[in-house]
Amino acid sequence: MKSLHLSVRAVLLLAGALASSGCFQMTTVLKVNGDGSGTINHRMVYTKAALAQLKSFAAFGGGRGGGADPLSEQQARDMTASIGPGVSYVSSELVTTPAGQGRDAIYAFTDVSTLRISTQPAAPGGVAIKTQGFSTQPSASESITFTMTHEANGNAMLHIHVPEPNYLDFFGSPQAAGQIGMIKTMLAGARVLLAAEPSGTLVRTSSPFVDGPRVTLLDIDLDAVLADETLLPRIQAVAANAADAKAVLLSAKGLKINLDPEITIEFTPAK
Repeated sequence: MKSLHLSVRAVLLLAGALASSGCFQMTTVLKVNGDGSGTINHRMVYTKAALAQLKSFAAFGGGRGGGADPLSEQQARDMTASIGPGVSYVSSELVTTPAGQGRDAIYAFTDVSTLRISTQPAAPGGVAIKTQGFSTQPSASESITFTMTHEANGNAMLHIHVPEPNYLDFFGSPQAAGQIGMIKTMLAGARVLLAAEPSGTLVRTSSPFVDGPRVTLLDIDLDAVLADETLLPRIQAVAANAADAKAVLLSAKGLKINLDPEITIEFTPAK
């Protein structure tokens, strides 16, 4: 019973740490060359309240060495292994924004097909919790993966394999209505942006979200999504039909997401 109590307490602490008011804003931009090499620019920004809670959780015993600093350069270095083999840490620097404090980090990779880009923020300070139905370590099935092929004309084709999101499972569940208020409070200000930028001339892409050379894979502004109080009842009204539910979700303000299992980007590599 004691071990069960501790595991539940740990899960609640982590939930509080990662879901404090206005807890985080994460931006990940993949820059890929025609030969499959490239860099990843990753920014994670936390509010002051979130930083205090993260440090408290690490001190509780979940982090290596206790009291690990989620803004330290070591944390940025430690993230390298989780991105994939052949990835190396290049540099990082502390940043301060109106949302809070964080770190910009740059990683280099030699083969885009080895990458595993998570759609959720990594647990800080070496935190590692795994219980039934919960883990701080995302599985491979929850990460975006990539392959690259080349056309006869020399163009490169980046194939982005996207895991099926569980948003519809949540919005369509009977429990969703009772949880929306809590989510609005705990995740106020949260934003996640994932994008790809080919090095060269963009020829075409299956994604509708294009801004110059940047192709947005996922952009969630949670405040904007949840501000529409009609979204949940509209999804639940058609929850039995997956296609209709997806159409309602895709119309939500503050949400840019392509629900296709594969997104393609064709580009002419830079000389």
